[in-house]
Amino acid sequence: MNRETKYLYVFGPFRLDAQERQLLRGKLPLSLPPKAIDVLAVLVENAGHLVHKEKLIRQVWPDAFVEEGNLNKNISVLRRTLGQWDGGREYIETVPKRGYRFVATVNQEADEQKIVPTRASTVVTEVPAPRPKPWLPKPTLGILLSLIVVTAGAWLLVWHRRELLVKLDPPAIYSLAVLPLENLSADPAQDYFADGMTDELITHLGQIASLRVISRTSVMQYRGAHKSLPQIARELKVDAIVEGTVVRSGQQLRITAQLIQAASDKHLWAQTYEGNVQDVLGLQNQVAREIAKQVRSTLMPHEEIRAGVERPLNLKAYESYLRGEYFLNRFTPDSVRAAGNYFQSAIDEDPTYPPAYTKLAGSYQILAAMGAIPKDVAHSKAKLLIAKALQLDPQFGPTHAVRGWSLLLYDLDFAAAGTEFKRAVELSPNSVEAHEGLGDYYASIGQVEDSVQEVQYARKLDPFGLIVNHDLCQTLYFARRFDEALAQCKANLDLNPNSVTSLLYIGNIYGAKGMDSEATSTYIRALELADAPVAMIAAVKKGAVDSGLTGYWRAVAPFIPENLSNGKIDSWDAAIVYANAGDNDKALMWLEKAIEARCYGITYLGVDPKFDGLRSDSRFLLLLHRIGLPTAQS
Repeated sequence: MNRETKYLYVFGPFRLDAQERQLLRGKLPLSLPPKAIDVLAVLVENAGHLVHKEKLIRQVWPDAFVEEGNLNKNISVLRRTLGQWDGGREYIETVPKRGYRFVATVNQEADEQKIVPTRASTVVTEVPAPRPKPWLPKPTLGILLSLIVVTAGAWLLVWHRRELLVKLDPPAIYSLAVLPLENLSADPAQDYFADGMTDELITHLGQIASLRVISRTSVMQYRGAHKSLPQIARELKVDAIVEGTVVRSGQQLRITAQLIQAASDKHLWAQTYEGNVQDVLGLQNQVAREIAKQVRSTLMPHEEIRAGVERPLNLKAYESYLRGEYFLNRFTPDSVRAAGNYFQSAIDEDPTYPPAYTKLAGSYQILAAMGAIPKDVAHSKAKLLIAKALQLDPQFGPTHAVRGWSLLLYDLDFAAAGTEFKRAVELSPNSVEAHEGLGDYYASIGQVEDSVQEVQYARKLDPFGLIVNHDLCQTLYFARRFDEALAQCKANLDLNPNSVTSLLYIGNIYGAKGMDSEATSTYIRALELADAPVAMIAAVKKGAVDSGLTGYWRAVAPFIPENLSNGKIDSWDAAIVYANAGDNDKALMWLEKAIEARCYGITYLGVDPKFDGLRSDSRFLLLLHRIGLPTAQS
């Protein structure tokens, strides 16, 4: 008989015996379908690496044709069985449109408990029981004891070395957050420079598809926060934190960065970089590449940090660009106008700088969405800027995202918009805007579940961003996942208690669920928060008492002309009111006007539950067909 050494995969409280197709929690075997075990084995064997869906299907079902739904079903079974680890993280991470990654730390341990026959024992012959042999003589005993000591020592040495390697080799890092770099210059006016450096570092690291990098919006709230790094990491659900300082003195620049393992608050790496301000782009690239090495990301050739089009740095243009970023992120009409002026200054200083063209185009789009400038003016200006940016650098991901928004919201060219958003995600895999845009594109063409998946991933990148959290609520609403949408919208109120938009969507969801009383009280609360006229609030309260939710909307209708004239609502809002009040003729008339004015919301006509009452009207179906939207929810 002979002992067969077998290795088990160990992660969290689990042990996986891939050979026996058995998963144990402690010593207790868990009941799982064989194919689920096979899927888990492939993921665990490739822990830390993306496994494409096609590869999983090919390895688990080598001799059969199966649909992707079979794989998704087994992934769901595994997630329910494994639960969560490390403060609520899933063991299996979804990489939208690509595949899955097992993100927990996996070790191997030997299992020598199984005894198997040797080749010589495959033929069994009965023999008489052997007679007991005399005890070994002393010389033989001494040799045996020596062998035992030597063998035990060797095993202890191997075990000690293994333990030492585990301690020296920290867990792999698959997600990180770059905290706002601290401005240590004597001049507080240089804050914009430290913020810009933070943005650039996030952007550089964000090009690595195998690494999830938290967006600027969510990390900036930690500026000056008195929280421990492990706590920040738990809140952002990341494995590691990058923090550092920027000191600028005249033309000299010093960047200090350090990488910290979140769970243990252990410093893994620290470095100081010094140079001339003129070489700031080179310093940023150097810092980003050093950190990328430390996080042990598996950088495939297409995942290398892209250097972009080589060009000499114009310092004045770069400083104007950073000032523009600083004001753009304040997100008010006045600050966006100021940002646009700085981006234009950057272009004037350096007409070959693509990011400035891209950001100026985005500024025009934002001002149009805010109603600060006409949409046709904003679109024509943005279109020229986007074309110039792509001419200078066709591989710059953010430009493709901005072009996607222009094609989706103004040109209503859904196919071209989808192509641009997919390209933006490919070039900038950690871009919140790219994933949001792709999600909105999917919602527009009726692929609501794909839309939810993209926006959920965008939220992982920007967990505290108001826009992406609202977008997730809206997308879940479009997908008719009303309970999840309601929970998300209520969570949004925790982020911003004064959000009229969140309240309106909560009212919409209550209405879709048939909870009319809750819907009307929520709508009234939104009107009060928006400082609606006293007469209007009194009228809708009376209408709700008399005729419930329909009475509420009918009481709102007489106030539409006044609110249209003073700019508080647009044609899209008017269409919503008349649709809910049951006046289909007026609803369709204002939808026509909303499409002509390119009001926000028209791209969702095919899936928006607010217009379910019109879907049997042939005029509504013709309207959808005319602008290229699906005529039925997919």
